[in-house]
Amino acid sequence: MRMAIVEIIGHLIRELACSEDLASDAHQTQKQLNGLYDLLLERTLDLSSYVRSKVFNILSRLCDLPVKFPKQRLAITRAAVAALEDKVAGVRKNAISLIVKLIVTHPYGLMHGGLLGMQEWEDRYRDIVKELQKTEKALDDTLSGGADAGTTDKGDEGHQSGDDAGGESSTARPKKQKKRSRCGTMCFSRRSF
Repeated sequence: MRMAIVEIIGHLIRELACSEDLASDAHQTQKQLNGLYDLLLERTLDLSSYVRSKVFNILSRLCDLPVKFPKQRLAITRAAVAALEDKVAGVRKNAISLIVKLIVTHPYGLMHGGLLGMQEWEDRYRDIVKELQKTEKALDDTLSGGADAGTTDKGDEGHQSGDDAGGESSTARPKKQKKRSRCGTMCFSRRSF
């Protein structure tokens, strides 16, 4: 009797989801669908292993509907994962097939632009890795370019001051410039905060 009720609930969900013209109020229809899904999910904890297996079989068939129910899919996935530790092998088998069906029929197209085709995802992965490498290279060039420019300016100033004055003055001036730049940087950072 419980297996027949589970089957009827599955047919009711299919009928409500596919025929929009029967229900004039979308909010009421959604409320009914939520209630029916809750009844099915309660039956995943039934004492009879046959009923539990039937529930996972029905939920697997409901995954083929054109309408995807994201909140219910999450609850269904939780129930299927919990059923992987069931004592009866048939229940575990149906839970695994439900998890596979959930993954295959997941609406990735709405979020990421396609199904779970391995080639498509690998191509997108390669494109993203190339973009990251370009960004990292540009960042490294920017950082090394700033450091190179700073060292060449200081070296040029040291050579000019060495030509103008003695060797002692050339070593004294860069030290003072370093202190000034550190103070200027520290003062700037204090002001910005």
